[in-house]
Amino acid sequence: MEKFAAIVLDVAMIKGMTFEDLPSDWPTRPLSDASIAADVVDLVVRDSDRATGCLSILLCDDSLRMIQPISITDTDIVGPEPGEYQRPFDLVVGQFAERLGGVVVAIGRPLGHEPDDEARARHEAAIAGCREHGVPLLGTYPATARAVTEMPRWDQQSLLATG
Repeated sequence: MEKFAAIVLDVAMIKGMTFEDLPSDWPTRPLSDASIAADVVDLVVRDSDRATGCLSILLCDDSLRMIQPISITDTDIVGPEPGEYQRPFDLVVGQFAERLGGVVVAIGRPLGHEPDDEARARHEAAIAGCREHGVPLLGTYPATARAVTEMPRWDQQSLLATG
């Protein structure tokens, strides 16, 4: 019985994060709200991109509303060389840093519902890249066919102050 309850709870948590639950005014809401951000990630990261792996950087304005998602697809096929995980953040975040209020990072993965080594490496690169360019990282969300979850957050003020 206990195992059944755990499975039901897991399904309930997974069903709790879906773009179908987004409020109609979601484009006006800040992605600093983790529940809105997770649902927007679910909307932006297509199933086909989750299947082949992707990295999406959701650019946000000063009000922390999404203004543009940028996706790099087929990351499981190509994948970065060791030490190259920060390159997309340097290119994208660095290019637009002066015009951004923050970014949300989505990591499309084909399997699982918990962060793997690839997701952790991309999350660390997002933290470093955002800190280096002075842009707040609002959250990092692995997105698989099973779930969209949020990776641990750190205090952005302390990250920016040490950078």
